[in-house]
Amino acid sequence: MRVILLIVWLLAFATSFVRAEEPPRELTPERRLHRVTFTDVKSVTRSVEARVLLEAQDGGLLLEARDGRLWNVTPKQRQQHETTDELFRPLKAEELGEQLSREVAELGITTPTQIVVTKHYVICSTAGRKYAEWCGSLFERLHDAFQAYWKAAGLELREPEFPLPAIVLKDHAQFTEFATKHDRPDAAQSPGYFSEPTNRIILFDLTAGPNSAPAQTASDIQRKIAASPFNVATTVHEATHQIAFNSGLHTRYADNPRWLTEGMAMFFEVPDLDSRSGWKTIGRVNAPRRKEFRETFRSPRESISLAELIRADDSFLQPNKARAAYAESWALTYFLLKTRSDDVVLYLKTIQLKPRLIADLPDVRLREFEAAFGETEILEREWKKWMATH
Repeated sequence: MRVILLIVWLLAFATSFVRAEEPPRELTPERRLHRVTFTDVKSVTRSVEARVLLEAQDGGLLLEARDGRLWNVTPKQRQQHETTDELFRPLKAEELGEQLSREVAELGITTPTQIVVTKHYVICSTAGRKYAEWCGSLFERLHDAFQAYWKAAGLELREPEFPLPAIVLKDHAQFTEFATKHDRPDAAQSPGYFSEPTNRIILFDLTAGPNSAPAQTASDIQRKIAASPFNVATTVHEATHQIAFNSGLHTRYADNPRWLTEGMAMFFEVPDLDSRSGWKTIGRVNAPRRKEFRETFRSPRESISLAELIRADDSFLQPNKARAAYAESWALTYFLLKTRSDDVVLYLKTIQLKPRLIADLPDVRLREFEAAFGETEILEREWKKWMATH
């Protein structure tokens, strides 16, 4: 389950946000390098090189650092701000690898790190090189398939601007330690997660059981991984979130409907471990999600109406509704992509225009959805009838 760490301090002042003023010589705020020193929410002083994505009238900043991390800086947190004439550039892969290693070491994890760099990814691993390379291969095949799927559907996405960072820890104990100290304790409850503020995927070696040594060869990894399909699906799910937020399908810190972001990740999460030439399982029925959908659909206590799912994200946070929220999000996404793919593309183009840090009202969400797919009451009957036979 994706960990969404949206900082809400700016929402109360959303109407005060304006695009940072455009500097001279065509060096716009999102292209100009800024050096900002501030105190973060944990009272740690940070000095980052970043670009300014948004600037509030009161001086608050939304920054994107060279490693792809987003920082909200309030006027009270802000200490120094230097605007340079230099061009903002993402960290190179080698620089990002060094930074990821420092992040692991700063948390007290003493296991040596190894850096694996692929075309799109920088993987910092305490789980050994072989497992990191296996992850890199999996991620690259997913990335290419994701891009190809949307291109065929008529939606052009961009190549990631930043190298995509992943931290792969040697076992669940290290993973729990990292998640608790670096993000939040509930992040440690799953086999992996995507951190929206930091842009990182955090995982652990799925082959390292409590009573067995980690796999040492690619074939051994493949054999052991096949025995934990749920955990592999979670890994792919979180990698899909990262690709979606870095290719332009979604925008970090914009009001992306939760049913949409989770539905997309579940649509792609069915792992394709056997294919070496490409990801061939996109669009296949996600059997565990379908089972949950049918179970929650028959349970009045858990079932969620389509309008409720579209209007707000609350059901994902309610213990008696969360299972249904995820299951219905997969089923709705599956149904729409199989029967209304052109309408999905138009809807996605609307969502892509959402500004950062502005929350839509529930009625706006519903209106935009119905503009693409029609009245929810009619669509809900059609959708659930279709799902009964698929």
